[in-house]
Amino acid sequence: MKKAITLVLLSIIMIGCIADPISLSPADTTNDSGGATNNSGDTENNTGTAEYLYYISGKINGVPFIHGQTVNTTAVDYSSSSYGNSITTGCAYEPVVGGLNYLLGVYPSFDNEARPQMDFNFVRFYLCSTSETALESFNDSFPIGSYDLATSGNSTTGSTGDIGISYKPVATGSEYYTTFDGIQNNSLFQITSSTNADIMMGTEVFQPRQLLEGTFAVTLYNPNDVTDVLEITEGNFKMHMAFD
Repeated sequence: MKKAITLVLLSIIMIGCIADPISLSPADTTNDSGGATNNSGDTENNTGTAEYLYYISGKINGVPFIHGQTVNTTAVDYSSSSYGNSITTGCAYEPVVGGLNYLLGVYPSFDNEARPQMDFNFVRFYLCSTSETALESFNDSFPIGSYDLATSGNSTTGSTGDIGISYKPVATGSEYYTTFDGIQNNSLFQITSSTNADIMMGTEVFQPRQLLEGTFAVTLYNPNDVTDVLEITEGNFKMHMAFD
């Protein structure tokens, strides 16, 4: 219940506060339900030419997808699942070698959860031994550049400053895929833009946020079936990382 409330509140805040939507080419996307593209280039729900507040897009085994929130949608379609990033209790147990992972992703609305979920795991992007607090260093933690794919998401033993990606074809289902469970040949993850996007209340920061944009291409593995592999190509994202 707490997770559900957090997702909804974050999405409402983002819908109300984001003032920099983008347009996506209709030739490169389908809608969240996998709708077919008609002759005009728009998808069945006309999301191909819509402007998005935030999104993750790309092709899975050659099939285009886009999961996000459009400007002209009054209800939450996909929530930004950036939550739990301010939980720093792990550093109390491992103050020297411990670290914090930051999560960023999309989750479908609760009235239609039989759709995909995708998450980016920023592994050990804060180290407990750092002199600055996690809050103080948060907005500077995601610089522009290329990042390696993490071999583990463990906040103590995982590879510092690397990225892990997970994907569930059905958010409420048990089947999932990750980048942790196999070789990443020709994979990439790049942050091409990193901008302070704090939510302000008067002169005070109500919620620290960083607007991240970038590209990615990865191989996802089903940990329960080594022959079940998904290739994501032409991946793009525009998402807010929140310190909640």
